[in-house]
Amino acid sequence: MTDDHTQVGRNPQTDHETEQSALELESAVRSLNRAIGQTGGLAGPATVYAVLDAVHAAASSLDTLLLRLERFLARQHADGLLTHDHGAPLDEALDAFGRAVLHARHLGAGCGEAIDQARRAINHVHSNGLPFETGAPPSYDAAAEAVPTAPRRRAEPRARQPENGRPRTRWFGSSRKGAGA
Repeated sequence: MTDDHTQVGRNPQTDHETEQSALELESAVRSLNRAIGQTGGLAGPATVYAVLDAVHAAASSLDTLLLRLERFLARQHADGLLTHDHGAPLDEALDAFGRAVLHARHLGAGCGEAIDQARRAINHVHSNGLPFETGAPPSYDAAAEAVPTAPRRRAEPRARQPENGRPRTRWFGSSRKGAGA
């Protein structure tokens, strides 16, 4: 689209700025992936929350962006400014575009909701102050699989011995007496 300066009402400077913003969005996601992949790129749950917050804001804005793209092409078509030079007729191509954009908007809304759920799930998760190290070097290969790491072991909680001298029973799940028995 960069080299097409023949359309009526097309402002090459504005189009260049729009295309540059789209490229910067792609670059920002790549940079964020690199930053997270580096050792120490995530300092703790607060950093994860901040990243999720920014990604949620971006995902929530995608609906408006996609809607504006669709409306622009619809206006261009209504004004008779579009042609189609290959494949299906113009109306069919624009209908397929509209369906794909609608699908992307629905997926984007679902993605935004899922990210918001993830944020809420870790809202009260905090670091215990111990450094987290996987021992694995960072991977910048998008196709690389995650390196499995051993789970961090927590120190056993210290429970006071009951007065009768018998060890205290540990309940998992419900804290009610007799639960799970």
